[in-house]
Amino acid sequence: RTSSSSFRTVCCRFIVSQLEWKRSEEMPLLHRKPFTRQKPPADLRPEEEVFLCKITHEIFRSYDEFFERTILCNSLVWSCALTGRADLTYLEAVESERRAKQSLQSFPQALVVPMLHLAALSGHCRLSELCEDVYAFVKDRFFPGEIVDVSGRNGARHMCEVVQVLSPYSSANGATPTNSQSRPADGDTIVISDSDDESDAFQSPKPQVNGGKKKPLNPSAFIYRVRKVKDECSEPFTVKGNQISRKKSAVSRERLKLLFKQHCEPQKGSIILKPSTVKKYRLSEQHFSQFFPDEPPFLPFSPHSIGSPGQVSSINVLEEKLKLLQKREEMATAVYEKARLKKEREEVQEAKRKEREGKDKLREEQRQRFEEEKQRKREERERRKLEKEREREKLKEEKKKYAQRLKLWNKPREDMECEDLKELPSPMPVRTRLPAELFGEALMVLEFLRAFGEAFNLKDEFPEGVTLEVLEEALVGTDPEGPLCELLFFFLTAIFQALDEEQEEVAKDQAEDLWEALDDDSDPTQSALTAVASLAAAWPQLHQGSGLKQLDLDSCTLSEILRLYILASGADCNHSNAKFRYQKQGGFTVMDDPCVELRVSDPALLKRLSCTPVYDLSPGEKLKILQALLGKLLTLASCRDLIEDCVDEQKAARQELREIRAEQHRRKREEIALR
Repeated sequence: RTSSSSFRTVCCRFIVSQLEWKRSEEMPLLHRKPFTRQKPPADLRPEEEVFLCKITHEIFRSYDEFFERTILCNSLVWSCALTGRADLTYLEAVESERRAKQSLQSFPQALVVPMLHLAALSGHCRLSELCEDVYAFVKDRFFPGEIVDVSGRNGARHMCEVVQVLSPYSSANGATPTNSQSRPADGDTIVISDSDDESDAFQSPKPQVNGGKKKPLNPSAFIYRVRKVKDECSEPFTVKGNQISRKKSAVSRERLKLLFKQHCEPQKGSIILKPSTVKKYRLSEQHFSQFFPDEPPFLPFSPHSIGSPGQVSSINVLEEKLKLLQKREEMATAVYEKARLKKEREEVQEAKRKEREGKDKLREEQRQRFEEEKQRKREERERRKLEKEREREKLKEEKKKYAQRLKLWNKPREDMECEDLKELPSPMPVRTRLPAELFGEALMVLEFLRAFGEAFNLKDEFPEGVTLEVLEEALVGTDPEGPLCELLFFFLTAIFQALDEEQEEVAKDQAEDLWEALDDDSDPTQSALTAVASLAAAWPQLHQGSGLKQLDLDSCTLSEILRLYILASGADCNHSNAKFRYQKQGGFTVMDDPCVELRVSDPALLKRLSCTPVYDLSPGEKLKILQALLGKLLTLASCRDLIEDCVDEQKAARQELREIRAEQHRRKREEIALR
């Protein structure tokens, strides 16, 4: 509801227009008679309250009329206007009409006109007999324009369209037969008169009594020219009748019955086509031979429509006698009929009077029940309102008490006054040979080896794994054959293998490069670092005849190879692999290399490494070198891919866990509901 009268006017007009549109649809039959909806009142006001029957889309001012219409719609007094089904409710009849219309719309259009021609050839007075005869004729015959299934020699089935039907008497090139073969007999000719009524012009042929009508040929003797539906450019080809079949649901007795009910009507004891159908499909201008090159079927006429000429005279005599007997019976029963009609009229009037009284009494009782129900609901609302008020007051009081307790609980007080005091656990000292400031960084190296050791084959160097004691020995000890040598072997070998794999990927895709997005020459510092790294990378090739990765790595050459690798770090950040670094390493530049960062931040360490073995360095310097190698591994694409895979697996596991928990909650709710 709204206070705006213009809005109510627009809504009222819209509802009335919708009701008028619904009224224009085809309606079910009430007691086998057409049903007409009640029109909206002409003086309907926009602000007036009415009763809407959602089933028939009608509006009523009176509740009694609305109630009667609702009861009527739910009663089994309706029937379908298309199928004739009776003992239905209104909605069931509407649904039956909808399904019948849908079935008629899906009926093959290429078969409509031939079916109507066959219906015109019959004189049946029963629709079931007509459907049976037509179905028996067309179930093995196919017509031009029809979509059928054609089975090939190899057993494959194709959906094809019938282009032409050839008689077995046709010539080899597909020409039509002679007039003696193709023209139908005179008795089967469709008569066209000058009458204005097209239903008289298109009349069914009379059967010949001299036996001059030819019997239709065997359906399997006809030849069909078909063309594939999916391939529009395919040429038509010829198949036999036994190679063709149609879908079972395309033509059936029930669908034929719906079609004939739509286009036929009973007249003078027989079923004929409607004049509108004859005019719509121009049936008077066509002949059955235009659709199928065979003699029209001889459909036997019902005895109620026409008889043979030899029986006409006897039938006339029997009809005269029957008329005399009927007149005598009519005269004898006239007085009785009048008295019976008078008595029935009085009984009907008395029944109507009692029915009116009963309806008035029923309405009064319904009105009283309605008022009592209304009063009961009003009292129930008042009671619920009072209960809600009491619950609201109770909840407000509880909240107030809770706020007071919370205020008292949040009030500062001495720790020793708390009720839930517990004794602190005794601390456990960590005893290690490492300096305290290096303990956290050492644990970081240990955690990296535990997380990524399996991916880089740590078992080859440390079959039993790396523990804190092993790492302490590597950082504090000075043994050339100790765990420090094995750790550096592991890091350098993993870095060289990962770089070789990256070089293979870079070599596969160097056609296009994103050098504009990663132009390192714009920064002089980065250019200088890259130049120095390139000179250091070329030094082994110039002085030792092989690259740094091909040099023999042992405990004696480890320090020099490590120093040369740190100096050569950053040389691979060039234009040739810029696209790879952008896509696989997140836009990796020379300043992102941990070894370059170590070289810039601590040049004294590299200077010491040139004249001092790595085993004689301090624990802090050894840990810096291990951290730089560890960071270099983390910048490579293989490590990044491993991390992303682990993140994806973790997300999938979390999603699976959420689904399992949701399923458990759902199962618990179902069990609770069942209990």
